[in-house]
Amino acid sequence: MKYIVIIGCGKTGRNLALEFATSHNVVVIDRNKTALDSLGEDFNGKKVLGDALDTQVLENAGIKEADALVIVTGNDNLNIVIGKVAKKMYKVKKVALQVYELAKKKIFSEEGLIIVNRTYLLVEVFKKCIL
Repeated sequence: MKYIVIIGCGKTGRNLALEFATSHNVVVIDRNKTALDSLGEDFNGKKVLGDALDTQVLENAGIKEADALVIVTGNDNLNIVIGKVAKKMYKVKKVALQVYELAKKKIFSEEGLIIVNRTYLLVEVFKKCIL
């Protein structure tokens, strides 16, 4: 069982949290209470209301114990900054984050961050399906 912290509770973050919480310890951070409430009453993980740029919020979420961190806010730069902090300051082993700009995928993958770009993934899936 892994300890997973997820930052961002939009559609992607919510679905990841609900999926991972079935077999792992999950903490979700978001600065929007309504987004956290959307996880529902049956969510057996922990919800942390706050700004993930605040190290106290990260520490309250248990970042020091995290096996993995997934960052899925709608802001590429925010995702990258938090990812770098998690990797360098807290030594989180696996840091995966979403970026919208494909150029950023190449740049930051070299820093040990796992960069996920939806467009790139869709292109790869469609290539496999039709070629």
